[in-house]
Amino acid sequence: MKNNGQLSLNLGQPESRRSGTAPAHVDALYFAILPDPEIAARSLELAGDFRRQYGFGAKPRRADLSHISLYEVGSFHGLPEEAAFAAMQAASTVRMRSFQAVFDRAVSFGGGDNRPLVLWNKDGNAEMRALYRELDDAMQLTGFARHKGRPFEPHMTLLYRGHLIPEVMLETPITWTVRDFVLINSLQGLSRHDHLCYWRLSD
Repeated sequence: MKNNGQLSLNLGQPESRRSGTAPAHVDALYFAILPDPEIAARSLELAGDFRRQYGFGAKPRRADLSHISLYEVGSFHGLPEEAAFAAMQAASTVRMRSFQAVFDRAVSFGGGDNRPLVLWNKDGNAEMRALYRELDDAMQLTGFARHKGRPFEPHMTLLYRGHLIPEVMLETPITWTVRDFVLINSLQGLSRHDHLCYWRLSD
């Protein structure tokens, strides 16, 4: 349920605290932007088309898992309530207007075993980058360290473990209005995303 930043949540106890042992999965906590349902369905269709066209063995990412990773909080064994609530406090201070997300091409990202095939926009999504910077500043004020490493590059993953393909321009760009962002707990190894809290952007 979308709660617009109201912290009426059922975080529960981390599995490691309940059982005394580390859980089998990893809780990856991050802020994200979710596509509209019809956009998620269209992205799934695109992934299937690319899979057939280029002979990918991997299955497309499920539509209900489609998202744009916005800001990583961290990975944990068991959901950390203190870190989650601190991140929520930071997010509640962000003030931005709604904006358009636009992806006009599909590209292979990076190397290694994952080799994701993603939707991307080389020069666009300036407002999304601004939202990332707002979150980074807010997280620092709440006590988190500044993000380091690779620069934020807005993208939406279609499938993992593909092979490298040439950049493909879409006949019709994928676009929708971003009206909110969400804190996700991704239970890695279980293919499950728990949406902990939403924050609306102003109209």
